[in-house]
Amino acid sequence: MSGFSLYKRSLLVALTIVIWALAARLLAQEAAFEEGRFYAVDIYVNSGSTPLAAWQVQFAATNGDIKIVGIEGGEHPAFKEPPFYDPKAMQHERVIIAAFSTKRREALPTGNTRVATIHLQITGKQAPEYRVTVQAAGNAEGKRINVEATWKERK
Repeated sequence: MSGFSLYKRSLLVALTIVIWALAARLLAQEAAFEEGRFYAVDIYVNSGSTPLAAWQVQFAATNGDIKIVGIEGGEHPAFKEPPFYDPKAMQHERVIIAAFSTKRREALPTGNTRVATIHLQITGKQAPEYRVTVQAAGNAEGKRINVEATWKERK
């Protein structure tokens, strides 16, 4: 009889080890998936027919769990360099970015221009939503202009 209970105990221990091993493997895969999602969000400023010489926007995640891990410049030569920003502020889910160009009016972009790209690390399962708010924009003469800012997640 004692041999049979020893067999049951051995079987129970083996099953417990297998269950724990499978659970640990599933949890490790889930954690790697959550922490390994990186996205790039392009920031656009549309100045219409007015040459854009300066801009400042606030980018924020309105939900989700994100961390800003990098910021790069835009596509037009006037804003190719990364915009100015506060590195401490970008450690949260929002950042204010700004740039200006002293190029001649003819060398400045008009219309909808990608001015920056923000790189994000996303954790959790909730898809974040973003908001871009214009704080200031100016033309080549240093006068305030009305612009529209938008964002687009890179695929």
